[in-house]
Parts: sequence; C-alpha cells; structure tokens
Amino acid sequence: SFCTGLPLAKTSLPNQALLMALASASSLPSKVADAATTKVAAPKKKAHWAVSFVAGFCSGATEVSVTMPLDTVKTFCQVNRTGMGPVAGAQQIYQLKGLQGFYFGLPAVLLQVAGKGAIRFTAFEQFKFLMHLTPVPRASIDFLAGIRAGFAEAFLWTTPTERLKVLRQNDIKSGLNRYSSLMGSIRTVATEHGITGLYAGIGATGIRQASGVGVRFALYGRVKSALTTDPPQMWQSAVAGGITGCCSTLLNNPIDVIKSRIEAQDGKTKEYTGTIQAFRAILKEEGFLAFYKGIAPRLMKISIGQAITFTAYEAYSNTFSNLTGL
Repeated sequence: SFCTGLPLAKTSLPNQALLMALASASSLPSKVADAATTKVAAPKKKAHWAVSFVAGFCSGATEVSVTMPLDTVKTFCQVNRTGMGPVAGAQQIYQLKGLQGFYFGLPAVLLQVAGKGAIRFTAFEQFKFLMHLTPVPRASIDFLAGIRAGFAEAFLWTTPTERLKVLRQNDIKSGLNRYSSLMGSIRTVATEHGITGLYAGIGATGIRQASGVGVRFALYGRVKSALTTDPPQMWQSAVAGGITGCCSTLLNNPIDVIKSRIEAQDGKTKEYTGTIQAFRAILKEEGFLAFYKGIAPRLMKISIGQAITFTAYEAYSNTFSNLTGL
C-alpha cells in the first residue's frame, strides 16, 4: 500500500524500465569522476638490459673483492684428496704462497664473477619478461628464468674463466707456476689443449650454474617479501641473498666438486673424461662424503657473496636508472 502512492508504482512496466535507465545514466558522470580520481597501481617497469648489465657487472666485482680468499680455500680443498679441512687448507696455502696465495687467479676471478653477474642478471630479466608473455605458471617463472640464465652464463662466460681460475689456483699445490698471468694462461691452454680446452667441464659447470641460479632467483623474492618492512631496509636484501646462497650451495656442492676435479686436470692423460664418469669414479674411490669437500668455505663464500650481490645489484640498478633515465 506504501508503494501505490509513489509515482513510479503507477507507471506501466515499460515506462518503469525507461525511468530506471535514465536514473542510472544520470549517475554516470559522478562514477566516471570517481574512477578518474582513483589511483591505479602502475605495472612494474621492465629493467633495461643496459642497466641490468652494468649493475650486474659492478655487483659481481664488489662480491669477489670480499670473497676471493674463501673461493681459493674451497678449490684447494676440493682438488686435494687427503680430506683436508678448510683451516688446514688455509694454513697450507699460507705456508706455500703467503697472503698473496689467497688471491691466486684474481684477474681471472674478477673478470669471471663480474662478467657472469652482468650476463646473469641481463639474461634473467629478459627471460623473465618473455616468459610473462607465455602461459607458464607465474609461481615458477623466477625459477625457470633463473635456470635459463644459469645455462647462458655457463656457456658464454663461466666455463672458460672458471677453467683458468682453477688451473691458476692448482699452481699453489703443484708449484709449477704455469698459469701466472691471465693472458699467459689462455695461451698455455690454447697451445696444449686447443680452444676447446677452455671448455673442459662445461657439462658440470652448466648444471651447477643452472641449478644454483634457478634456486637463488626462485627463493630470493619470497624470502625478501617475508622480511620486508615499510620502508624496505638494505639488510633485508642481504639476509635474503645469504639464505638463497646457503640453499643453492647445499644443493649443488657435489656437481661443484666434479667440476673442480675435471677443470684441474692439466696433463694429456685425463682421469676424468666427463661428468657422469667423474661422479662414478669419485664415489667408488672416495665415497659419498667426497662430494661435500670444501663445503664449509664454499658455504661461507656463496652466502656472503649472494648477500653482497643482490644488495649491490639493487643499489647499482637504482642508481644507474636514476642517472640515465633508462
């Protein structure tokens, strides 16, 4: 009875529909105005490849300047079959070569780590962008893009430079000093083994880099988001990077031992002819624990290194973007 007194109630059904449509249309301007004033979150800007390259190079150089001694001790322990621990290894390096022994192969390592940082972050950003255009599950994009970036850096850069680094560090034990300079090392390897000699251990290196980089990128964002406050702090990036470094090291240390053994071979007679054969030989002769030789210094080196790398990369990337406008 209340509705019968309203004008709209006395109107026929078609006319009611017309009036309701006019009322709705009259409210559109205010809705449009409200939508215009509402802030829409801008999509994340894709990193320019030049910024990724330069920031990755600088972050790699920053990392290696701190972690080089740990890498030297790690390799020394891995190629030594007596089961030497990191403390004993460090003491022997010091007895043989002094403090400079911890920086044997520094030019090759500096070039290697800075170069692979540049390739890694550039490749990761490009692969990640391309994979967002595909139906790949979003939760797995960081991991899959990281695997591809790891294989790319292993083939383009890490394998030959890692080979030179290991040969130089192996000079500590042999005392021959055959690889005393970067260019001299390249000439020696090319003369005695051919250019393909620089790619000894490419299979093991590719597996190590792909698995390590994939795990780090997959975990980094998740760990950092769990730690991040508003505003974000630099230590949160460092802690997240350190945790991802620990996880990737525990996962792929066995393949790193195999890689070091293959790359340390310097004669015409090769004890290790491939990744699978090396795995079987080490397992048979030395047992499973041999695959975790050098784990302590490597764990320290990579956890510290990744803490520095991710923190430095973000800082360098922001700085270069602001300076260049890219």
